[in-house]
Formats: sequence, C-alpha cells, structure tokens
Amino acid sequence: MALRPEVYSRDEHPISRNSIDPDALKILYRLMRHGHKAYLVGGGVRDLLLNRKPKDFDIATDATPRQIKELFRNSRIIGRRFKLIHVFFRGNKIVEVSTFRDVSEEVAEPQEGESPEELIITRDNTYGTEVTDAMRRDITINGLFYDAGTFSIIDYVGGMRDIRDRVVRIIGDPDVRFPEDPVRLMRICRYAAKSGFNIDAACYASIQRNAELIRNSATMRVFEEFKKDFASGFALQTLRLLAETGLLAHLIPELAENDAALLNEESDFAKTLAHSDEMVLDGEPRSPTVVLALISLFTRCPILDGLPEQFRDREDIAEHVASGFRALAVPRKEREKIEALLQAWHMLLTSGDDRSQIRQLDRREVLDEFELLIHLLYGKGPESDLLADLLEQGSERGRPDSGYHEEESRGFHQNRGPRRRRGGRGRGGQRHRPPQQ
Repeated sequence: MALRPEVYSRDEHPISRNSIDPDALKILYRLMRHGHKAYLVGGGVRDLLLNRKPKDFDIATDATPRQIKELFRNSRIIGRRFKLIHVFFRGNKIVEVSTFRDVSEEVAEPQEGESPEELIITRDNTYGTEVTDAMRRDITINGLFYDAGTFSIIDYVGGMRDIRDRVVRIIGDPDVRFPEDPVRLMRICRYAAKSGFNIDAACYASIQRNAELIRNSATMRVFEEFKKDFASGFALQTLRLLAETGLLAHLIPELAENDAALLNEESDFAKTLAHSDEMVLDGEPRSPTVVLALISLFTRCPILDGLPEQFRDREDIAEHVASGFRALAVPRKEREKIEALLQAWHMLLTSGDDRSQIRQLDRREVLDEFELLIHLLYGKGPESDLLADLLEQGSERGRPDSGYHEEESRGFHQNRGPRRRRGGRGRGGQRHRPPQQ
C-alpha cells in the first residue's frame, strides 16, 4: 500500500514536546536511536491538537515486541492474539507500545477466559507498516502520527482536515468498515459526543442503515464500550446520539421508548445524568453501576417524585433489575450491586422499611456508590440529610460484628479515608434537584 501522506511541519500545528509525557519521549527517542521508526499515535495526538490533556500517550513502531522488550527492561509483553508492550514507570505509569499492524478484515469471537480488550479483529495479527497501521484505525482524527524526530504530523487519512472542519469520519467506506466490526458504530457516537464534532453525513447515514449490525457484536464487548461511555463525562450526549442514529433501540431499548423521551432536556433522568457528567468532568471518577442504577430507576417511572411508590418490595426490585439490560452482558456481580443500590434507596425513602439495614452497606463497596446515587437524585435535599444522619448513627453505635473500629465514629472508614459530604452544586453553581412535576 503506497500512499503518500500529508506532512505538517512544526509551524503548521500546535503540538509542542513540552506537552508530551517525558517518559513517552524517552521511549520514542530510544527506539529511533536504535534505527526504528516510532511515532506518538491515536487519541494522544488528537487531544494535543485540540489543546486537551491526553489520558494516554500510545506509541507505534516498526520494532517487533521482542525488539522492544530488549530495549526496555522495565517492560512486559501482553496480549494473546496481537502482542503489545507495556513499559512501566514510577507512579504506576504505563506507556503502551505496539508494532505497526496490518489492515484488518474480520472480527474475532471471544474465547473462554479472554478479557474484552483481547477481543480484537481476527486478521489484526500480522505486522504491517505505518501506512497499514494508520488505515486500520477507526476514525480519521485518531489516525494521525506525531514524529518526535522532525516535530511533524504525518497524516495518511485526512485527519488534520477533519479536525479543522470538526468532523468525525470513519476511515474508508463506512458500509464496509461497520460490518467488519459493528462496535465501531458505537465508537463514532462516543467520539462525536466527546469532541463536540459533527458526524460526517455519509458516515451518519451508514450508521442508520447498519444499526442492526450491533446485535452481531459480542455482548461483553458492547458492555465494555458502555462502561467507557458512562465514565467519559459525556454519557448523556452519547446516549442521545445513539438514540438519533437508531442504535439505542438495539442496545438499551427501554431507554429508546417513546422517542427516547427520557433523554429530553426536561426529563428528570436527563437532568440527573447531566449532573453526573458534570461531576466526572470536574474530576470525580464514575463507575457504570451508578449510571445503570439511574437507568433502571427511571425506566420504571420517568418522574422522580413518583419513583418510590413504583416498587412494592425487595422482590419487585430484584425482578425489575433482572429483567433489564437484556441486550447487554451486565455481569452478575454488577446486577447484584445495582439491586443492592435500589433496595437501599427504597429503604431510605419508605418509612415502613427498616432503614437500619442501610448501614450494612458500610461493609461493602457499594456504600460510596449509594451516597453518590442519593446525591445525584436529591442534591442537598432532605433525603441526603436523612442518609447522612443514618450513617452517623451507625458510626456512633459501632458494629463489632462487622469489623467496626472506634476511629470510624469520627467519620473515618477503613481504606477509604475520611468520609466527606457531597456538595449539592453542579459546575454552574446551581443546586441540582429535578423540578417537581
């Protein structure tokens, strides 16, 4: 494949070496000193061009995994089908280095014991060139290479033009690339939501034509994609794009009902999820459990004030959670955590229940998620005060049978540090509480 790239010199782009992780630069320069091609690639280049701080600095090279391993003693080869190198640095930092891959064609099926990250494209297992490595990537704005030797951007796929025009476009023919790996349908929506770019018109039309193909993807891969969406800080906008393109009806059909009314700006669910996204963008990590719990609640009843009366008892909650998310491979432990959150929420708001049972969550990892759930739903309302008082009572009494320690009565919990009361204000300084209907 002999494509001539567009090369953008240092004065034609904003990336400075001062913005690149110094350990990533060390890897690039060592590979180049030993005669190898090596580039910063993927989302790291995209984010630097958009003046954002990259989450990761990934590197691609023509060196084989064994050659990379010989150059970096602080590294480890990972992966079953396609070998990658993780180079380790202080502070638990990992820089991922991969050998240029060949163009992909077929999608792998999950094998027993494999993690979702290992479910890669079947014919993605042979080494290639920088050209094939660029062409195999999903979207143009992720197919750019930064050359630390010349300080230039190498563009085989038109990604620089699309960044300038604020367009998300799949590399190649979308009607070919989507059937190769239908998960790309979801990724296009995520990238558009995170970047604020528009989806290319031809790509958008292809997503609508091929939406049903998402059913062909391994449900575990689909769930892993949703976990990224929920933790991105752009969960609401991603769900809206999934609904607009017709994908949501195949993924979370209960959210797509009534023309995805739950995602409308005035819905209690949309306001709650928007507040969650604001908190993520302000630096608070988010587990998928809380977002799934919110979806489970509001798909039962769209109005917050009417939610508690919609569930008869614990068994009703258990049945509701079990019947949801049929198109996703939500792990059993994840469903159990969602069920525990909803049952604790029901106990808190239903005077007939024994609220003291909520304190038993303190022994489990779901306690912090429960506090977050109540904060997202009610802000600084009386429900949050009730929960805080309840937990404070539990700390004062102590629970020797649950491993309770005296220092916890001062608000400290083992391995978690001091408990802090969550604020009730979003990024705009307004209290978050969906209006009463």
